[in-house]
Amino acid sequence: MKALIISDVHSNIIALDAIWSRECDADAVYCAGDLVDYGTHPRETLAWIRAHNVVCVQGNHDRQVAETFYEPALWHITDSALQWRHHNARRLTAADADFLMSLPEAVTFEIDGIRYGMTHLYRNYELILSRHAYHSFCRVRFPDQEIDRLILGHTHRQGVMTLGEREIWLNPGSASYRRMDDPDREAHYIVIEDGIILLRSVPYDYGAVYDDVMQQRLAADELRVVQWFFGPRD
Repeated sequence: MKALIISDVHSNIIALDAIWSRECDADAVYCAGDLVDYGTHPRETLAWIRAHNVVCVQGNHDRQVAETFYEPALWHITDSALQWRHHNARRLTAADADFLMSLPEAVTFEIDGIRYGMTHLYRNYELILSRHAYHSFCRVRFPDQEIDRLILGHTHRQGVMTLGEREIWLNPGSASYRRMDDPDREAHYIVIEDGIILLRSVPYDYGAVYDDVMQQRLAADELRVVQWFFGPRD
């Protein structure tokens, strides 16, 4: 079996399409949260996720955008105060917002006889660095369930951490963008095939994303953040 693991797509349909063009033979797709926010195509991203029957958990940005959709003041915010969560919420339908709100905090599934638990984050941007912390977290997030491997998102940092024979956690990184200290410009993801974890990335058209982002009417601070993510760097 070939499983595609993605996370932190952030309304970036261009990056998502680039990944799929490389991995379209995957038997199943899983996403560790943050489908929306800080990107320009939330509806297209959610349509892709539903069309491909992606197993998802809810990220913090998913809940934030969905809750923003129901704020009475959403359509009365001036451009100079508009944040990305408002931008994305204005582009959703009620069905889209309901879908985001319905996503579970955690799910479990089996790939090639290995039991996985998936949730968006551990503790903010902390890492699980011990077997004790691993088991303590799993007991809380996946009560009464046996977990062989843990899948996390949120940090936008791709990697695999082996803490013991049966204590492994992995993070596919972000399909969309890196953190400030990481200059890489590719879409990051993981493939699991026959139980083997493969860290992969694929280039995509950052320039097109940047041009699209800079055409949006948003608060100056919000534009500056994504300008750094997608724009030219010294």
